[in-house]
Amino acid sequence: MVFVIILIAKALGGGVPSYTNLVKRGVPARGILLAVAPRPNSTIGTAPWRYQLRDVVMDIEVPGRPPYQANVTPFIPTNLARDVLPGATVELRVDPKRPLVVAIVGPGVGFNAALLNAGRQGMQ
Repeated sequence: MVFVIILIAKALGGGVPSYTNLVKRGVPARGILLAVAPRPNSTIGTAPWRYQLRDVVMDIEVPGRPPYQANVTPFIPTNLARDVLPGATVELRVDPKRPLVVAIVGPGVGFNAALLNAGRQGMQ
């Protein structure tokens, strides 16, 4: 378990700066949480940049690509941690080169509205 956390930390470059970078440069996507498992002592960072890590099975939908299911350990801002429950839809940013590196940036409502508008424009 510790080995997995170390690999994730190395892959993300160490935490808060990588989360911020992923939020800025990642591809917008939507995730449907299929299973969520808490991790003991998984809160990292310092105020105001505190995150939780959880083991999540997620269906990831990136516009223009086929959806895929993945086992991921995303950084979750602590203010969103209560919303990370099985069945929830969340807004993501996905690393374009590493599709298993994801950040949860909010509830899925904003992303869904953008998809609806794009779909309506395509129908006209």
